[in-house]
Amino acid sequence: MDLSYRFDPNIPSFYEDMYPNPWQMTRWEKFAFISLVEKIKPQVAIEIGNAEGGSLQVLSKYCEKVYALDFSPEVHEKLRPQFSNVDFRTGDSKELLPLVLKEVQEKKEKLAFVLIDGDHSTEGVKADINNILDRYQPITDLFVIFHDSFNPVCRKGILAANWEKCPFVHYVDVDYLPGIFFNETYKNSVKGSMWGGLSLALLKSEKRAKELDIRQSLLPMYEQLFKKSRYNTIQFKTRELLQSKK
Repeated sequence: MDLSYRFDPNIPSFYEDMYPNPWQMTRWEKFAFISLVEKIKPQVAIEIGNAEGGSLQVLSKYCEKVYALDFSPEVHEKLRPQFSNVDFRTGDSKELLPLVLKEVQEKKEKLAFVLIDGDHSTEGVKADINNILDRYQPITDLFVIFHDSFNPVCRKGILAANWEKCPFVHYVDVDYLPGIFFNETYKNSVKGSMWGGLSLALLKSEKRAKELDIRQSLLPMYEQLFKKSRYNTIQFKTRELLQSKK
């Protein structure tokens, strides 16, 4: 099965002129992301993981201000001249995000959108989410998007986050948009990999009045593909176990 059609930059997507920077999302993820940001029009946004500025160019277009967090100085050096309304913060998101959230809170900025697409380890994903849930009280509707929610390692971090403990969380769907399964090795993804997918959470300024439902709307499909994936092999599970003991 040829996977290149999902990412081939030569295939028309109808947004090339407006958003020329390459980004590591499938076409359907890009369309959904653009539509969400265009609809929400966040006054202030945070993006964790900036890569080549693909999703950042969308946020910069529709937001008054964007905080861009990435561990790579080279990434920020390349992107900084392109975006006048982006505040670049370089370093580990586990350390940077609490500082940015505190600054947003003190300035009473209307944070309405967060994209988490940085550290793809289970603990890294969980830490980024929990820093929001444990440290920030929204003053307007806050939409939190997570990329690669279909990846079992990332998904584990999403599900392990302190959703129920945060009274401002009103909606979570781990499978807001589906990911993809690689039947063959393609670029950096080996055969049996699971990537992509968007999760969506909504936080409100008022506390929720009922028990929170953590939705996994595509769980049957995910479970069937997981059985065939490289993440369900003894080799992968052994490696994960050894890494957890370090």
